Amino acid sequence: MTDTPLLVAHGLTAGYGRLDILHDVSLTVHVNEIVSIIGPNGAGKSTAFKTIVGFLRPRAGRVLFNGEEITGLRPDRLLGRGLAYVPQGRIVFPQMTVLENLEMGAYIERAPARIAAALEQVYALFPILAERRPQQAGTLSGGEQQ
Repeated sequence: MTDTPLLVAHGLTAGYGRLDILHDVSLTVHVNEIVSIIGPNGAGKSTAFKTIVGFLRPRAGRVLFNGEEITGLRPDRLLGRGLAYVPQGRIVFPQMTVLENLEMGAYIERAPARIAAALEQVYALFPILAERRPQQAGTLSGGEQQ
């Protein structure tokens, strides 16, 4: 086992336009550790995540993932490394089936066997989705969509 943290954000300053939302924010997450960022609306929680996963470029600071510098990398470059931003709420393609929506989540994976294995993991966690594979995602309940 390594002592290298899974994720390190150090001294992040970031924001929108000329307005800085984050001021010298640091965060360390180790393997198998659960970390939460809590605060009121407008405190910068989403801005912090968007900066870490590359939707926003930090004005200062750095981000490391598995010991590798990822500061300022685009989100599509981070997906292959296993880091992604999943927005809150019910975000599905309503006209597509449940299966098609799940396959969209595997679009960077090219090996059919690995996609099938990943889908089986999802179905093990959420058995109802296996039953609903052919159903249009927009017809799922709000909780099922989430």
